[in-house]
Amino acid sequence: MSFKPSRLITLTTDFGHIGPFIGVMKGVILGHCPNVTIVDLTHECLVHWPVEAGFWIARSYSFFPEGTIHLAVVDPGVGTQRGLLIIHFRGHLFIGPNNGLFSEIAAHDDALVRLLSPSVISAFKLDNDSNTFHGRDILSPIAAALAAERLRFEDCGPMCEDWVGDIIEMPEILSRVVTGQVVTIDNFGNLITNIARDDFSHIKEPQVLAGGEHISLKRTYGNVEPGKFLALINSIEMLEIACSERNATEALGIGRGSPIKVIEKSMG
Repeated sequence: MSFKPSRLITLTTDFGHIGPFIGVMKGVILGHCPNVTIVDLTHECLVHWPVEAGFWIARSYSFFPEGTIHLAVVDPGVGTQRGLLIIHFRGHLFIGPNNGLFSEIAAHDDALVRLLSPSVISAFKLDNDSNTFHGRDILSPIAAALAAERLRFEDCGPMCEDWVGDIIEMPEILSRVVTGQVVTIDNFGNLITNIARDDFSHIKEPQVLAGGEHISLKRTYGNVEPGKFLALINSIEMLEIACSERNATEALGIGRGSPIKVIEKSMG
């Protein structure tokens, strides 16, 4: 199916909010497509680690209408030969660097992955483009052109099968143990893992091992006393570890990349 834009663009970066970088990208987009709506998904992804941005995008895109363009810039290889991808998946477009950011999206059988061709980049990029800000100079004007229907997905470049895959291991699922890791940490210090609810649905009485602690699964944060650890399935259906009214990251002394296990309670 051809892509029909809704004139909605989301932005995901690791830029933070110091400096004008996000605002300038929005200015470029609006200059090329004045009637587009821009939504900030997040700009607080861990810098230089595409995994976290991709994790959030893969769990957020479906809350937006079909026709949305998701532009992501977590790009430690900016200015090198790493390439730029555009993906058509379930009525949405995803555009960003080929560095593993979109590996989870691209891995679906119904995802169509293209590599942005030099001719398309040359045709739509800003005249005075830099080597260090492709989000402004290349990706923003291309996203705007797609939203304004001046560029079609089919014309963006050749199909690509050798896109960069997962740069963290997927959970290991065994009969009595599921092993994953922390992918991101929210503003409250809660540890969000890459273990989904269905990954351990076969374990009858699950218990979580994290930072040397045996942690029980609860329904929500208020089900334990302040200062006590708990694990829960959060709003994006992923396993999360928290400490009621405290920062779980600080209390457990673990962070992104730390191993997490779900085991049968009898094994604890």
